[in-house]
Amino acid sequence: MYSLPQSYNQTSKCKRCISSNAYDSISYWEDFSKPKIVWGNLNLTPNYALVENNSFINAPSSMIVPASKYLLAILNSKIADFYIKLLGVTRNGGYFEYKPMFIEQLPIPQLKIENKELAQIERLIDNNNYTEIEYIVYNLYGLTQDEINYINSL
Repeated sequence: MYSLPQSYNQTSKCKRCISSNAYDSISYWEDFSKPKIVWGNLNLTPNYALVENNSFINAPSSMIVPASKYLLAILNSKIADFYIKLLGVTRNGGYFEYKPMFIEQLPIPQLKIENKELAQIERLIDNNNYTEIEYIVYNLYGLTQDEINYINSL
């Protein structure tokens, strides 16, 4: 397992720097132009999204750079959401605050470059087949059928 990249940032920090003309002193400035995984802070369910090159978000949003479809699949999985929600508090109406401090604690299964699951996950994401992705992710974490049934029952 490995940790998520430490390049979580808030676009609000960027806005503050742009307005003060100090943006060229920010070490992560170039990350905003790279592909990234972003998410809203307050959601009922995980809603991580892949943002392509040279695309920007005009609202405060955490981000992970570099982006990968593999990481996107893990983050949007039911097992990841279960784990992350153990770390924080659910707010009124069932909303959970997906803070970077919770997200970065998620253990990510490390794959070898030639791993067949990686290519399969990328293909399934391209085809929006999230049910099949869930079962691949369960397998990557080594869940038993009882554990899978429990997570699916939530």
